[in-house]
Amino acid sequence: MEALRRRLRTTEAPPLHKAELSRFTIPNRIFALLYASAVVTLLYHHTVTLSKTHLFISTSLLLSDVVLAVIWATSQSFRIRPIYRKEFPQYINKESSENEFPAIDVFVCTADPYKEPPMNVVNTVISAMGFDYPAEKVSVYVSDDGGSDLTLFGLMEGAKFAAHWLPFCVENDVTLYESMKVRVENVVEKGKIDDEYITKEDEHKAFNKWTDRFSRQDHPTVIQVILDNNKDKDIKGHIMPNLVYISREKSKTSNHNFKAGALNVLIRVSATMTNAPIILTLDCDTYSNDPQTPLRVLCYLLDSKLESKLGYIQFPQRFYGINKNDTYACEVKRLFFINAIGMDGLSGPNYVGTGCFFRRRVFFGGPLNLVLPEMAELGPNHVVSNSIQSKQVMDLAHCVASCNYENNTQWGHKMGVRYGSLVEDFYTGYRVQCEGWKAILCNPVKAAFYGDFPISLVDVLNQQKRWAIGLLEVTFSKYSPFTFGTHFMGLAMGFTYGHYSLWPIWSIPVAIYAFLPQLALLNGLPIFPKISEPLFILYLFLVFGAYGQDLLEFVIEGGTLQKWWNDQRMWMIRALTCGLFGTIEYSLKCLGISSSGFALTSKVTEAERSKRYKQGAFEFGIHSPMFVTLTTVAIINLAALIWGLKLAISGSKYGFEQFFMQVILAAFVVVNCQPIYGAIFLETNKGGIPTKTTLVSIVLATSLLITLRRRFSTKPLHKPELSRLTIPNRIFAVVYATAAVTLLYHHTVTLSSLFTTKNTKISSALFLSDVVLFLIWLTTQSFRMKPIHRNEFPQNISKESEKELPAIDVFVCTADPYKEPPMNVVNTVLSVMGFDYPAGKVSVYVSDDGGSDLSLFGLIEAAKFGAHWLPFCRENDTMYESMKVRVENAVEMGKVCDENITGEDERKAFKKWTDGFTRQDHPTVIQVILHGSKDKDIRGDVMPNLIYVAREKRRTSLHHFKAGALNALIRVSAILTNSPIILTLDCDTYSNDPQTPMRVLCYILDPKIESQKVGYIQFPQRFRGINKNDIYGCEHKRLYSINPLGMDGLLGPNYVGTGCFFRRRAFFGGPLKFVSPEIIELSPDNVVDNKAIHSKQVGIRYGTTSEDILTSYLLQCEGWKGIFCNPNKAAFYGDAPINLFDVLNQQKRWATGLLQILFSKYSPFTFGIKYIGLLMAFTYGHNTLWPIWSIPITIYAFLPQLALLNGISLFPKVFESCFILYMFLFIGAYGQDLLDFIRYGGTFRKWWNDQRMWLIRGISSFLFGLVEHMLKSLGFSSMNFSVTSKIINTEQSKRYEKCVFEFGHHSPMFVTLIMAAIINFVALVWGIKLALLGGKIVFEEIFMQVIIAAFGVVNCKPIYSAMFFRASNKGGIPTKTTLISTFLASCLFIVSLVALKD
Repeated sequence: MEALRRRLRTTEAPPLHKAELSRFTIPNRIFALLYASAVVTLLYHHTVTLSKTHLFISTSLLLSDVVLAVIWATSQSFRIRPIYRKEFPQYINKESSENEFPAIDVFVCTADPYKEPPMNVVNTVISAMGFDYPAEKVSVYVSDDGGSDLTLFGLMEGAKFAAHWLPFCVENDVTLYESMKVRVENVVEKGKIDDEYITKEDEHKAFNKWTDRFSRQDHPTVIQVILDNNKDKDIKGHIMPNLVYISREKSKTSNHNFKAGALNVLIRVSATMTNAPIILTLDCDTYSNDPQTPLRVLCYLLDSKLESKLGYIQFPQRFYGINKNDTYACEVKRLFFINAIGMDGLSGPNYVGTGCFFRRRVFFGGPLNLVLPEMAELGPNHVVSNSIQSKQVMDLAHCVASCNYENNTQWGHKMGVRYGSLVEDFYTGYRVQCEGWKAILCNPVKAAFYGDFPISLVDVLNQQKRWAIGLLEVTFSKYSPFTFGTHFMGLAMGFTYGHYSLWPIWSIPVAIYAFLPQLALLNGLPIFPKISEPLFILYLFLVFGAYGQDLLEFVIEGGTLQKWWNDQRMWMIRALTCGLFGTIEYSLKCLGISSSGFALTSKVTEAERSKRYKQGAFEFGIHSPMFVTLTTVAIINLAALIWGLKLAISGSKYGFEQFFMQVILAAFVVVNCQPIYGAIFLETNKGGIPTKTTLVSIVLATSLLITLRRRFSTKPLHKPELSRLTIPNRIFAVVYATAAVTLLYHHTVTLSSLFTTKNTKISSALFLSDVVLFLIWLTTQSFRMKPIHRNEFPQNISKESEKELPAIDVFVCTADPYKEPPMNVVNTVLSVMGFDYPAGKVSVYVSDDGGSDLSLFGLIEAAKFGAHWLPFCRENDTMYESMKVRVENAVEMGKVCDENITGEDERKAFKKWTDGFTRQDHPTVIQVILHGSKDKDIRGDVMPNLIYVAREKRRTSLHHFKAGALNALIRVSAILTNSPIILTLDCDTYSNDPQTPMRVLCYILDPKIESQKVGYIQFPQRFRGINKNDIYGCEHKRLYSINPLGMDGLLGPNYVGTGCFFRRRAFFGGPLKFVSPEIIELSPDNVVDNKAIHSKQVGIRYGTTSEDILTSYLLQCEGWKGIFCNPNKAAFYGDAPINLFDVLNQQKRWATGLLQILFSKYSPFTFGIKYIGLLMAFTYGHNTLWPIWSIPITIYAFLPQLALLNGISLFPKVFESCFILYMFLFIGAYGQDLLDFIRYGGTFRKWWNDQRMWLIRGISSFLFGLVEHMLKSLGFSSMNFSVTSKIINTEQSKRYEKCVFEFGHHSPMFVTLIMAAIINFVALVWGIKLALLGGKIVFEEIFMQVIIAAFGVVNCKPIYSAMFFRASNKGGIPTKTTLISTFLASCLFIVSLVALKD
């Protein structure tokens, strides 16, 4: 070819081609400026009026017009420089140069002999073999991705026929062709090849490869050379082109990349056999219509000016047999003609998958950057020296066609046809041009190729849905045309590809304009300008300008008005069907919920269907979800048009003028829907719409109308009120802050004098403690700035809304059947299954992190009981007792006996617990105990889903405790039900109010709340069985009631680990930044907890043992808000620990978790202030400071008392002014706290016990949590998650009911408590002695220290009782603990004698 190019360059040969710029280029550019000005004006109007109209409607219209503006802007790139070309193949001197013509490898792809009949393939192959081109330079490779012997048979028959047909077509066209056609079609109809059709030994040998184990999805490579130009001749003795059949190796375990993978195999196999420098790709139904086509290609390839960067020549795709008015717009004029001409003036058209001549070099990197393949034999410059049937060539060909060959190579990424999109043609052309190659559109008057097209609507839409998904894969990949493309190809060319990639998103504005104005009309809401307003003219210009320009371009390229009308109708139909469904399917694929498949478009033509198509009738015939949206649009628009005309006729008060544009829009859609109305009343077997589709559409249309009515409804579902104590609290905060600052000022001013008069250690310790106390108080005030009280009105939820209730996934977590009895889990599960909510919309997921068959057994028993209990609870109490006995007996025995297993499914489930199954090391167990679609209760009603999940555990993997378990539930539930609402519950938190979900809906269904980005609704945690005076302060009124009200007035309460309804969407990034998980993250068997995506951006957050507070904190930092729902009737009740050891252990875990947050990069005092503001950050900051509370408490519990015992006075005298300051600070803080406590339902005695527990926690759980965190930070220890026991001991329970503190066994945390009790008691006795004896230090000076000691002694009363009046087996303090504490208290006193000495 190079020699030929040189000869043409050196001789005075006439030009082989010419190019002309379109005469519409300048007018198009001027119109673009005018139109852009109008678009900007409209968008400006939208933004100005956004807050003045209904937010939902105005936001939707703005969104649709922004999308339309972007699509229009990108379409202008096609109009910048459109080019028309003409070739002159007659100037190529065939006689003198055809020996120098470059060889051509023709690739034909097929995949299914029943959707792509072998006769289509045969016709395509024969037509390519008939090119007016040297036969020895043509090789045809057929890729059969269906691995069908029927296709191979068809090709063999075609090869025999071609030996007659190629020499003289006319004489033999009928007889031989018809004979061959009959044989091929008979074989396809039978589905097998009879021996009578196999005439040669080579054929027998070839077909013997199809064994019983040979399947479409799993088979070895088959390569059959049907024609070899070295030996095969036609009947006149002329050379015939090579014809090679290839069915690449397939394996169910390998990814084959659909057509792109098949083409890459053809590139490699052809390289080993012929390695022609030119490659022509054809679909199996694209036959050649012009034998001169290769010569037209040479007109460009032989031009030395174009040669260096010319990568491919694309012919427009044309179709044979399209009816008069092109009903389905299968010509796709914009894609194949109008836009391609525009791209040709830039860097060239996109590759459309067929009818394209490539330079082989294109598939191996850019013009200046050759990417060498892994084998030299595959390189574009390799010269093949062996026969195509030689053993060496065949062995290599089989090797490169294997399914694992591409592993760890650049094929599909930097070489060959590119992977990553279902539209591999579009993507490959785009990537090739990004690498620097140019392309040319060759559009001769006589069509170069003709192809088949679908003649039923469902086939048209399915094909284009696949295109939509593929285009979106390109749009949102790292090679997006708007980023990568504009960088490497320039803005205009990047926008051409960007325009195509936005085709599916066209569904957004079309769907909005097809539904919203019409539904608003039916609801009496005008949304467009009146006829008399200037803005009406703007809308008219935008509509008629866009449609007028489109019509003009269509007619210029040979279209008619009727074809254009059908084309614009199909654009709307595609947007509402394949564009919309393709976008949804792509979104689900990104979420890991579904995967994209490559659905072949059927090329089979039925006689009746073909007849209707010729008549121009739409073909529906079968039910399809895509037809539902079309029919729904048709129904709603017809109803809106009738209603609008009624308004016009009746002279409604609204005025027809206000609704004119909405009525015109409805009329426009109704006219476009004319074929749909006709199809609704036809029989299905005559191409009509099935009755099922029509009925579903009517229901959906009605639902949409009702939904919009509800959205515009002003009936309140909830009401917030500001606390009446807000202003007094703010005033008191100012006064108290002044006093606190005064005390700190007093500390700093007198610090130097204290250094000279008293021990420096004492003064520094007191100053430190008061600074910490001030910081804790200061952060507390954030709760008092704007406390909110809410009321819900579930009775206002309309009956229509109840039919559309969102589904709920309930997550229940348990971890140890011996600390969290299965009966607790059972009670929790049964309580939520009894929600006053449609059972079919409730799914309960139980995470058993202990992997115990006992928990599974309990749930199975609960499911059986639930079938009786859900219909009528009280009559079956005895059944409950029977179930309870069986479950508790199994737990006591530690195993599930065979006699308790009643079904084969149960037996199969329990077999998973083998000898190697341990709590720390076991595979995933997922057991569907109740399946809502098939399991019914005894009355035949649907039951909720109930699923048991024990995630995989491995000793070598980090499992992140409860956070990891919840993330596993998020992923598993996403695959099984994927409800939009998630409720998280502890295993002992049972539902107390069946109406709770309806209260949640009062917020979920409120559009105002939705716009406020509410991510979760938290209910307060309440406890059953707490004794009269709540001796352990387990109600946690500040954490669960008082503080959440204050946070609710800001961004919402923190998540407390249970009783919280989440939007599932909240776990996947902020409201404005969706974080898409990979599909592997949704697999329950995949150990993903060590991966970054679920610890940082998605799901429950890791990094602390207080995963609940960290999760809500980070959600709010991302932009979500929370709601605190606190009804009078408790929504949930949980169990509380009834012994002090469990209480303190639980709160030590909280302390370490809070410190992990405080000292992380997400600290509320740095990260929080930046993202959620000062006040909200202070609320979380206050919680994280709880463990630090141990510092001042420990100092005040020991230091003043030890100083008193050493004769040192620390505080002002009674009659000094500073004494009043101390008293105000102490009484003010305690008084305000008591007031808050009483106001929210507490009693004085409960408040006293609560403040005592704060002191106890300060010198036990908080102190030890602080020390443990420090040791972990230094690497001396690791954090563990200790499950709080829910087991109730009878004796302990009795003492708890009597309000007696339960110690019972030794714990280091009890030692510090007893030390404080001993030292405070001794200090009090010593202080009283000093007062009575009138010693050296007058009582006035030590008054405050004596009072503090007395306060400590009073609070330690339960400790003295446990030390002296009860044995350890009766809940008392063990003697060991008392002796150790006494010894340490003595040591501490001795140390103080030295340390506090002046």
